[in-house]
Amino acid sequence: MSTSNIPPIPASAYEEGLFIQELTPIGGSLVGSFFVGLIPLLTVLVMLGGIKAPAHYASAAGLIVCIFIAIFAWHMPAQQCFESIANGIVFANWPIMWIVVNAMFIYNTAVLSGIFDLFRRWMITNTPPDQRVILLIVGFAFGALLEGVAGFGTPGAICSAMMVSLGFDPADALVYTLVFDTVPVAFGALGIPVTTLATLTGLSPLALSAMMGRQLPLMSLFLPSYALLFFAGPRAGLLECWPLALIGGLSFAVIQGIFANLVGPELPDLIAGLVSLFSLIIFVQYWKPPYRPEFAAKVALAEPNTDEESNSTPNRSDNSIDTTGNEKIEVSSTGHLPQQIDNNNNDSNSGNNDNSGNNSVSNNSNNNGSISSRSSVQSNIKNGETTIREVPSPVLLKKTTWLEGAIAWSPWLIIVVVVIIWTFTKASAVGQVSVYWPNLHQRVWLTLYGKKYDAIWSFQPLATGTAILVSSVPFNIIVLLYGGHPRIFLQAIIRTVKQLIFPVFTVSFIMALAYLYNYSGIVYTIGLTLSSVGRAFPFLSAWLGWLACFLSGSDTSANSLFGNLQVVAAREIGLSAVLMASTNSSGAICSKMISPQNLTTGVSTIGLHGKEGVILRRTILHSIGMVCFVGVMCCVQQYGIPGIIPPEDYSRP
Repeated sequence: MSTSNIPPIPASAYEEGLFIQELTPIGGSLVGSFFVGLIPLLTVLVMLGGIKAPAHYASAAGLIVCIFIAIFAWHMPAQQCFESIANGIVFANWPIMWIVVNAMFIYNTAVLSGIFDLFRRWMITNTPPDQRVILLIVGFAFGALLEGVAGFGTPGAICSAMMVSLGFDPADALVYTLVFDTVPVAFGALGIPVTTLATLTGLSPLALSAMMGRQLPLMSLFLPSYALLFFAGPRAGLLECWPLALIGGLSFAVIQGIFANLVGPELPDLIAGLVSLFSLIIFVQYWKPPYRPEFAAKVALAEPNTDEESNSTPNRSDNSIDTTGNEKIEVSSTGHLPQQIDNNNNDSNSGNNDNSGNNSVSNNSNNNGSISSRSSVQSNIKNGETTIREVPSPVLLKKTTWLEGAIAWSPWLIIVVVVIIWTFTKASAVGQVSVYWPNLHQRVWLTLYGKKYDAIWSFQPLATGTAILVSSVPFNIIVLLYGGHPRIFLQAIIRTVKQLIFPVFTVSFIMALAYLYNYSGIVYTIGLTLSSVGRAFPFLSAWLGWLACFLSGSDTSANSLFGNLQVVAAREIGLSAVLMASTNSSGAICSKMISPQNLTTGVSTIGLHGKEGVILRRTILHSIGMVCFVGVMCCVQQYGIPGIIPPEDYSRP
C-alpha cells in the first residue's frame, strides 16, 4: 500500500476548516516520518526499561514528547491536540479504570474479611502445595476465566495477588500472570474485541472468530509448557510437569477452538477457562509432580495485631484446629509448606513421590486424617508411620468444608455470573449517552481512509465496571454473614484508592498518548509504512496489532486503531482481509504484557510500586518472541495453507 493509493482530499475538507492529517510531514518522506513518529513510543520504553522510571513518569514524558511532535511536526492545531488528550483521559477512567477499581474493591474486601484466607486454604488443601501446580491453576486457567468475563487488566491484578499470597515472589507472580494473559485476550470480555473488529471492518464476526480459532489454540496448547519451562527449568518444569501442562493446555485449546469456530466470539475463553480450571483441579487429585522444596507453596500467616483493621476482620484464621475429624495440614510458624502433602485420603502409598527418601509424607498417618507436616522429615518409614523431626510452633490448616469452599470462591463466581447476565441482556446499553467531543468530532480529516474522524465518547452508566460493582452487593452480604464488620467496606475503599492512585494517572496518560497518536495522524503514518512492504505484510501484520495494544493496553482498542488499515492493505496487496484483520488481534495480545497500563495496574496490587521497568525487562523478550511466532504463523496460513482461512461470508457449519 503506497501513498499513491491514498484517497484524494476533497476541497470541502479545506473549506470546512478541518484539520487534515498529514501522512508524510517530515520532508515528504514516509520513512523519515515513520522514525520521527516512533520517538514518543521509544521515550516510554527507554524510561520504563532503561532508566527504570515509574510508569506514570514514563507515560507522562511520552505524552509531552508526543504533544510537541503532533503540534510542530504533524501541524495539529493545539486546541484539537488537547481535546484529543482529554478524550483519551475520559475513556481511560470510564470504562477502563472503572472496571479495575471495582474488581480491586471486591478483592480488598475479600482480603480484609478473611474470605481470601479461605480461598488460600482451599487451594492449599485441595491441590498439591506446589507452586508449579498453582501457577497453572490460578495464573493460567483462573486468569483466562477472568479475562473471558471482564478483561481490561482484571486477571493481572487479581491473579498475581492470589499467587503472592500462596508464596510466589511478587515479581514472578506478575510476570507469569501477564504472560498467561495473552491467548485469552482476543476473546476477552465476552468477545468484545472481535465484535468491535467486525463492526469497524464490515467483516463477519463469525469469520473473524473462526480465523482466530485457527490461530490462538496452537499458542494456548503450548503456553502452559512454555511458562513452566521458564519458571521451573527444563527438568522441574517440563520433564516433571508435562502431564499437568498437557491437561491445562489441551483442555483450553480444544474448547477455545471448538467454540470459536462453531459458536462465535462470546464464549470461547469463558468456557475454555472453566473447563481448563476444573480439568486441572480434578487431575491433581490423582497425579502430583515430584516434590521439590524450592517450589513448595507457602502460606503467609497473618500476624496478630491490634490495629483497627484487624479488629474489623472476622476471627477465622488459617491456624484454627479442626475438631470434626476433617483433614488438616500442619504448617510451620514461618508459613512454609516444606514438603509435598498428599491430600488423597485413599492414598496409602506414603512416599511415592519422594525422590530423596526424606521429604514426602502422606495424610493418613493417624485415624482422623490429620497431617503432620514440618520443616524436616526423616526417611525412617515403618509400619506406615513417618518419623518427623519437630519444629517450634506448628500451625494447623484444616481442609475447608463445602460451605467454606463456596464462600472462598463466592466473589469470583458472583462476578462471572453477573457479568455474563449483564452482557447477554445488553444491560450496558441502558441509559447510554453518546457524547460528541467538541472541536474534535468530525473536525479531523482521516486522510488514510478518506473520511471525517468521529470522536464519540459513549458514556454507559451500566458499563461492565458497574456490573462488577453490582457483584459486590451479594458478596458484601456474604461478608457480613461470615462475621465481617461493616468497617471493612470503608477500609477496602481506602486501600483501593491508595493502590490505584498512580495507576489511574498512568492509564490516563497512556490513553491520552494513544488518542493523540490517532487524531494527529502519527499512528497512521506508522501503519502505512509497515503496510508498504508488499508480500512481507503478513509477518508485519502481527506487529501492527502489537504496536496498537502496547499503546492502548487493550485488544479492543488495538482493533479499533488498525483493524481497518489491515483490511485496506490486504485488499491492496491481494491477501486475505479476514486473515490480516484476525492477525491484528492475535498480534495485539502479545504486547498486553508490556503495556504500561497493565504493568502499572499489576504492580499496584502486590507492593511493587515504581517497579514497572523491572517487569518490562522480564516480559519484553517473551512479548517479542510471541509476536514473531504469530507473524510466522500468519505467513504460513496465507501462503502455505490458504484453505484454512474462512471466507468473508463464513457462517456456522
